[in-house]
Amino acid sequence: MTQQLHRACDVVVVGAGCAGLATAIAAAELGLDCLVLEKAAKLGGGTAISSGYLWVGANHLHAAAGGVDSLEAVTAYLRYVGAGGLDEARMAAFIAEAPYALRFFEAAGIPFRLSPRIDHYGMAPGALAGGRILETPPIEASALGAHYDNILLPAGPLFRLGGATGKGGANSPAFWQAARDAERDRPGQRASGAGLVSWLVKLADARGVEIHTGQAVKRLTMQDGRVTGVVTANGDTIAARRGVVIASGGYESNAELVRRFEALPGWQSMFPKSISGDGLVMATEHGAAVHVIGNNLSVFLGFRNPEEAPGGTALCRLSGTQELPSPHTIVVNRHGRRFADESFFQAVAPALREFDVVAREQPNLPCWLIFDQRYVAQNSFGGRPPGAEIPPWVDRAPTLDALAARLGIAAEGLADTVRRFNADVGDGTDRQFGRGQSAWGLNRYAPSATLGPIEEAPFYGICLHPTALSSAGLLADPLARVLHVRGHPIPGLYAVGNAAARTETGSGYQTGFSLASGLTFGLVAARRLAAAGTA
Repeated sequence: MTQQLHRACDVVVVGAGCAGLATAIAAAELGLDCLVLEKAAKLGGGTAISSGYLWVGANHLHAAAGGVDSLEAVTAYLRYVGAGGLDEARMAAFIAEAPYALRFFEAAGIPFRLSPRIDHYGMAPGALAGGRILETPPIEASALGAHYDNILLPAGPLFRLGGATGKGGANSPAFWQAARDAERDRPGQRASGAGLVSWLVKLADARGVEIHTGQAVKRLTMQDGRVTGVVTANGDTIAARRGVVIASGGYESNAELVRRFEALPGWQSMFPKSISGDGLVMATEHGAAVHVIGNNLSVFLGFRNPEEAPGGTALCRLSGTQELPSPHTIVVNRHGRRFADESFFQAVAPALREFDVVAREQPNLPCWLIFDQRYVAQNSFGGRPPGAEIPPWVDRAPTLDALAARLGIAAEGLADTVRRFNADVGDGTDRQFGRGQSAWGLNRYAPSATLGPIEEAPFYGICLHPTALSSAGLLADPLARVLHVRGHPIPGLYAVGNAAARTETGSGYQTGFSLASGLTFGLVAARRLAAAGTA
């Protein structure tokens, strides 16, 4: 039964993902009485099902390990990745504050550690081959007290290990075996995004932060132009003496808002259904400005595994970090043609928005993952261990022509594409798109290992769907204050995490940007709330 709330506090935080929990911890550390309201039945939101990585340039852990970085190099890299979509002031605040935020939350009790992951754009000015991406070690759920069973957990066992157990990831039998051992021997162990959320919940609980699940916020209250609190879906009014912080994420699971702001037919959400744009709607009711990130490259391809949500709607699994970089796979459009380097998902993203002005269509949506039996024998598919049988909801056929007919793909185009691709694989060079030449490859494979012929029957295919981080969000300034459409801050209203437009990182995508931003601007907002009083 939903708990009734009747109280006033200094700060109300809407949402209990990384950004919301970080804000609450910092607020409590700075002496403020903070209440966290989470719409879903479990804590964590999108953070809990993520990789849990944070990208922090010029951080002290990298320096302690002997690494060399600088604020100048970080700035150069962010300007390259942001691709002209940056707010220079927000970017400067993120660059300056993120290393401090890392130290702040480390001192509060989170033992961050360096990840071997690398900057995506190795060709960019200021790029580093490691040292900027961090993660948390596994944590036992028993450390969470009353919140032991209150964290959203992703499907499968791999979240128990995180990313520091070596290369190979989901395609490594040893990785899977270690995860299964942990599932059997340490069932409460959590890592990755669920682990990060667990660490944050532990810190919040230790500081007396009230956290309530199943508490959707319906609207904001205002008096004399200032946000003064919230009204929950069950009618409770909660006063916020200092302010309200919107940390409820984007709108990825709201079909109507996706239609308004995205141009990606066939969209599937990779986020829980609770991530539905509530904060954006509430704030715009009071004049908040919405900002759209142009040429948003935080776009991925994936599909739903119905086994992960029996009787319901599964989340969209990201193929760009599992199936697409692996050998013996290609991605083709309805014409049977490849259109990008599949092993580097950032090369795929812009191709999805291409538009044919004659045919009046986006030629690369829909698109399909094509793979063969050699892939099946050696690699993971759809959250199953390497070598597992392909489930019946995936199309298959004894020939490529027959597979094309089942999928509705031009058979001649597919056959020609596979012949050309296999010939290039034999020569060790993808002449069409340069697959295997990117140093990124998730830092799991040697670049050349992404190449493998498609020649062993049966052949498999599945439709891939676009999924993304929201292109639009609330416009916030470097102090995390939400801006009115007329350009001034709305008193008492803040936005952090994916609820805010990503103007600090702009159009580009880099693993760890989102969570690091949430952590950083959560601290910035809390510090502002503590210092400014009711101003």
